[in-house]
Amino acid sequence: MTQFGELEAAIMDAVWAAGRPLRVREVLERLDRDPEPAYNTVHTVTEILHRKGWLSKEKDGRAFRYGATKTREDYVAGLMGDALAVAEDRTATLARFVQQMQPREAEELHRLLGQAAAGEASK
Repeated sequence: MTQFGELEAAIMDAVWAAGRPLRVREVLERLDRDPEPAYNTVHTVTEILHRKGWLSKEKDGRAFRYGATKTREDYVAGLMGDALAVAEDRTATLARFVQQMQPREAEELHRLLGQAAAGEASK
């Protein structure tokens, strides 16, 4: 998985924030960029995200609506997996990651790991 480019990330942020499929014009209106990108540029990048599997595409009159097929959490988890894949010592990398967490985050991670372990035990 590769990290989104700057405009890809902005488009995905707009779609995720909307919580519903958007037309390209609506995506463009939600982008907070200076200078504002051209409609054709946003349309092209939206189509690229569709081909990559990040956006669905449904006909809406003469236009299309694009909706997220994966969550922001899916994206970030993929990036984390990529980061671990290049780590020489995954255990040391995970330990440093956990050390940087806030106490509540570490507690939640502990709870989730317990659930995962319990799920593995029941298989």
